[in-house]
Amino acid sequence: MRAVVYGRISTDLQSETSVNEQVRRCKQYVEMKGWTLVDEFTDVGTGMNMNRAGFEDMMNRIEEWDVVVAFKLDRFHRSSTNAQTWAAKLNDIGKNFVALDIDVDTTSAMGMAVFRIITALNQMEVEVTRERTVMGLKGVKNEGRWVGKPPYGYDSIYARTDNDADKGLLELNQAEAEVVQMVFQLREQGNSLTDIAESLTTSGILTKTHKRRWSTATIGDMIKRRTFYEGHYYNADNEIQEYSWAKVLEG
Repeated sequence: MRAVVYGRISTDLQSETSVNEQVRRCKQYVEMKGWTLVDEFTDVGTGMNMNRAGFEDMMNRIEEWDVVVAFKLDRFHRSSTNAQTWAAKLNDIGKNFVALDIDVDTTSAMGMAVFRIITALNQMEVEVTRERTVMGLKGVKNEGRWVGKPPYGYDSIYARTDNDADKGLLELNQAEAEVVQMVFQLREQGNSLTDIAESLTTSGILTKTHKRRWSTATIGDMIKRRTFYEGHYYNADNEIQEYSWAKVLEG
């Protein structure tokens, strides 16, 4: 079995095992297995980046080796998705890899099974973290605070005060609020989204991002926010609540 070893340190992880120590331990494993050491490759940089000189050189010479050994699984890839894709590619062409930290050796069926379980668990952790983030954002909305950039007609209080207690709280932008009212009046009079957009553009009214031309999509999004502009939102129990700030439209 022809083997190569791979070591990597990240510039943002100063306490990790040095490259030389990683390579030394990998060589010990190769010797223990009775494999033939072909070469060693190293990098300094994050495992999230696929463009690593040492890693690319190793992969370009893939015909010269049968198995690659690293001290830790995340030396190959820190992203579970990238690791799974890479492992599948190796498996398809009859190549293998070893990660000493979690005793994964895909030269055996058990080792490959262990790797799949570990990467699946890592991916699940990513999904759970993402789900918690989404739930957290929903929780903020359910507390009557706005998540994201303020909609047309409002400004962020936090942007003005820089006080953490004001995050998610809005205050009326009177000039923009009058434009919102005009948009809804024009819509109620039967004007199309295109007509309204052209009217605002012709009048020289600027968008929230200070653009001169209004799009029908922007007008459409504004129309869809009637409940918001009326000062209402729904909490987690689907109960209608009122925002603490002034409303633009009378509901």
